[in-house]
Amino acid sequence: MIRLRAGAIRRQRSPPMNSYSDERLMLSLLRGGAHSRAGSAGVQSGTLVELCRLHRVTGLVYHEAAKDPSIAGVILPGLREATRKTLVDNLVLLKALKDVASALSEEGIGFVLLKGASLLGFLYPEIQLRPMTDVDLLIREKDWPKVADTLRSRGYRLPAAESENYYAENWYHQLVESSGTPPTNLEFHWNLESVERSRIDPEELIHEAVACEIEGERYLRLGDHHLLVHLAVHLAHHYQAPALIWAEDIRRLIERGDLDWQRIRRTAKDWGVENCLAYSLGYVERAFPGTLPDQARVFRFSPARRLIMNAFRTEDPSLPHQPVRGRPLRHAVSMVLLDRWRDVARYIAVHSFRRATRTAAVPFATGPEGN
Repeated sequence: MIRLRAGAIRRQRSPPMNSYSDERLMLSLLRGGAHSRAGSAGVQSGTLVELCRLHRVTGLVYHEAAKDPSIAGVILPGLREATRKTLVDNLVLLKALKDVASALSEEGIGFVLLKGASLLGFLYPEIQLRPMTDVDLLIREKDWPKVADTLRSRGYRLPAAESENYYAENWYHQLVESSGTPPTNLEFHWNLESVERSRIDPEELIHEAVACEIEGERYLRLGDHHLLVHLAVHLAHHYQAPALIWAEDIRRLIERGDLDWQRIRRTAKDWGVENCLAYSLGYVERAFPGTLPDQARVFRFSPARRLIMNAFRTEDPSLPHQPVRGRPLRHAVSMVLLDRWRDVARYIAVHSFRRATRTAAVPFATGPEGN
């Protein structure tokens, strides 16, 4: 007879599920809600700070955490250090912006600020609250040769001919490195998306740009309804690695009010980016429930697109979906974000032709996958 000791055979327990305590505390602080020491139970300071860095919200979380003595001692030191670094980095970038603006102004070349830099002093009263990795400027495409000559003569590092041709053919911007110390990255755009994916009118953006002021310097930024559509398109474009800071940008713009949602809807339809708005506004509402007014809830995926996106559902409250890894999955989600299936066909045809052309020209070339 075989005897078994009591408890020798036990039911296998499933591994504990991720409670996402760090993500929930980060979101709670971003929302400005009430906090408690109990709410920070299980939170590891290093993990939380790294998570905030990943989502680029350290300055915002630090600003809120400093108000709550019950949790400040746990997470404040790491957040403070990261916020100070953001301040220094942004000051360097703003100096680079001032210098390039001066150089372009001398040659009579106009530009409009895009993305992070354009939000400082407008949506973010303190520059350390909104981190930047580079400075983005919108110019007319015909002005790029003059911009390149102007900056090259002043010691800026321009892209090599091969790189310049590649970006001109496949993208809608050029990369420039400033001559200062430390060097900074500048991106000169002539569109907000590739022409195969959208029907954006850059001239309309420039014509309707509005004045803004950053640290005492006067510039132009996109008008509010163009800005909201652009921020949504930009966030959707980065579906492979979405970050909360981009959802926070949109939330702050919405909460300012005075947005013409009928015009936003017409613009999104004309540009062919309604699915980009459905994606980005959905993320905003997931991270910050109650943000969207009724007029913004008209942007929804079709049933077929919703079915595809549901395959990537996640329990992580700080993300809109699971990470999208592997080229087939990335392309599937990328195609979901296009408004019309004929745009999908056109995009695939154009890029397949370009890829085949490059392969035929350099049959043995190898390199990393494009972004």
